[in-house]
Amino acid sequence: VSPFMYRPRDVEYFQQRGVLVSSSKALHRGEGFDNPTIIDISKRYNVTAAQVVLRWGIQKGLIVVAKTSNLSRMVENRDILRFTLGRKEMAMLDAITTPKDVCEREMLEKERKSQM
Repeated sequence: VSPFMYRPRDVEYFQQRGVLVSSSKALHRGEGFDNPTIIDISKRYNVTAAQVVLRWGIQKGLIVVAKTSNLSRMVENRDILRFTLGRKEMAMLDAITTPKDVCEREMLEKERKSQM
């Protein structure tokens, strides 16, 4: 779960039932950090693109896991509690995932399951 693949109905389904939702690849290996929305928000708050994405996950109530072996990025990734994204920014990040993205992902998941 990330702004790059956000399916709110799925997240809400589990959260309403008390199931914690994890974002194990929250940063998508840096893919999408050149997204204009992410760049705009990071400039507004004077933070990195990674911090924006991680903060979005925290504010969504997700368990956010960011993997890096770079010490400076570890420190940077932990520094996401000093700012809060506004409703407008959260909505902008929610909108990054398009219905086409979700459809393509669902098709990929079906294909993978059929190969099992």
